[in-house]
Amino acid sequence: MKAFNHIYAAELTTHGQGAGTANRRALVIAGNDAEAKALVTRLIDQFGFDTVDAGPLSEGWRIQRDTPGYGPRRTGEELRQDLASAKRYAEQ
Repeated sequence: MKAFNHIYAAELTTHGQGAGTANRRALVIAGNDAEAKALVTRLIDQFGFDTVDAGPLSEGWRIQRDTPGYGPRRTGEELRQDLASAKRYAEQ
């Protein structure tokens, strides 16, 4: 399971917003266990963030250092675009 690697710890306590808030920040998850992903999605929502599922853990590379979505504040739609445009280090 991959989650929380692209947000600073302090931002977990300061960037959260209520569900349905316009421009609510989103976080990416990736994993192979559907139950674990559902649990983490609920936790992320309780923290005040939307979730974007990148798919299996093998796709977790799409949200790591030097990819578009890593670090900056992004909405769900922005993160989906970032994940789609991410390039592996070997492709750069």
